[in-house]
Amino acid sequence: MRVAVPWLRAGGGVTLALVHAFTLGVLGNAMVGSLLQFLPVAAGARVRGGPWAALAVYLLLNTGAVWLVLAFRWPGWLAPRPGGLLVVMAFLGLAALTLPGIVRVSGSRLLRWGLGCAIAAGVLTALLGFALLQVLAGRWSLPLVDVTNAHAGWGVLGWVLALLVAVARVVMPMFLGTPNVPAWLQGSWIGLLYGVLATVLAMALHGRVLPVQRGVAAVLVVAVGLAGVWLQQRARRHGRHLLGWFWRAGFALLIVAGSVLLVGGEHNLLRAAVIGLGIGLPLLVTGMQLEISAFLGWIDLHRQCGRGVHLPGVELLLPVRDKSLVLALHGLAAFMLLAALAQPAWASAGGVALLLAYAATLIAQTGVVWRARRFLKTRRRMA
Repeated sequence: MRVAVPWLRAGGGVTLALVHAFTLGVLGNAMVGSLLQFLPVAAGARVRGGPWAALAVYLLLNTGAVWLVLAFRWPGWLAPRPGGLLVVMAFLGLAALTLPGIVRVSGSRLLRWGLGCAIAAGVLTALLGFALLQVLAGRWSLPLVDVTNAHAGWGVLGWVLALLVAVARVVMPMFLGTPNVPAWLQGSWIGLLYGVLATVLAMALHGRVLPVQRGVAAVLVVAVGLAGVWLQQRARRHGRHLLGWFWRAGFALLIVAGSVLLVGGEHNLLRAAVIGLGIGLPLLVTGMQLEISAFLGWIDLHRQCGRGVHLPGVELLLPVRDKSLVLALHGLAAFMLLAALAQPAWASAGGVALLLAYAATLIAQTGVVWRARRFLKTRRRMA
C-alpha cells in the first residue's frame, strides 16, 4: 500500500527525510555502535549475542533508515511502514542485547540508570514513529502533530541527549580529566527529563499540549550545554586534546539551540533543530567517536600482540592532524549551515561541506584500522 498523504507530497517529506538521515543515519549509527563497545569496556556490562547479533542490529537499523529516507523523499514510490518496522526491530534488538547486562552489573547506579533509560527511550521513540506511520497510512487515529512532537522529544532528548549525558560522565574524566557533575544534580536532571517527556506523551495521546513543554525542553538542553562548557573549562587536559574543542563547540551550540527554542515560533523551531540536531549533537558524537575508535584500535592490537610488545600509542593510530582536519571541516560545515539559516542560497554549499566533513571522519576512522594492520604486518615480517 502506497502512502498518499498531501503533506508528504507537498514537500514535508523532504524535511522528514533530512531529519531521519541525521537522527538514524548519523547519530543512530554512532550511538548504537559506541554503546555496544562502551558497555563491556567502561560499564562492565555484558552485551549478549556476540558479533552476529550486533551485525543484525546494524543491518536492521540501516536498512530501515535508508528505507524511511527514500520513502519520505518519494512517498509515491515507496511506503514508509516497512522501514519503520525494521527500525523498531533494531531498537528492540539493541534493548535485548544490552539491558540484561546493565541490570545485572554492579557499579554506578546513576550510570546504569542513565544508560537503561536512554535505551528504553530509544525503543519508545521507534514505537511512536511506527504509530505515526500507521496514522499517515490511515490505519490508526492519533493526534498527529502532538504525537509527532512527543516522538521528537523522546528521540532527541530521551535517547540521544540522555545517552550522551550518561556516557560523558565516564568519557570526559577519562579523556579530558574533567571533574564529575554531582550525582544528585545529574540524577535530578534525568528524573526531570523523563518526567516531562512522560507527561508530554500522556497529554499528546489525548490531543492536549503542555503549555510550557517547549520551554522546559529548552531549559533542559541549555542546562546540559552550560554544564558541558563549565566542565570543559575545568578540564586538566583540554589545551592539548582536540576532543575538548569538539565538545566545547558542541555544548556551546546546544546552549544556542536551547535559547532559540525558548524564543518560540515555528521558524525558531527549525533554527533550533538545525543548530542542535544538525551541528551541535553531531560535533559531540563525532569527537567522542574519534577518541573511542583510536582507543578500541589500541585495545585490539593489545589483544592480538599480548604483553611485552611495544605498541603504537593512541595518538599514532589516529594522529592529531587527522582529527584537526575533521574538526576544521565540521566547523566549515557548521558555518555554512548557520549561513543558510539567514540566506537559503547557502544550503547547497552547506550540504557539500557536510559531505566533506563526514568523508574526512570516515577516512580518519579507517586510518586507525589501516595503521593497526600495517603495524601487525611489520611485526610479523620482523619476527
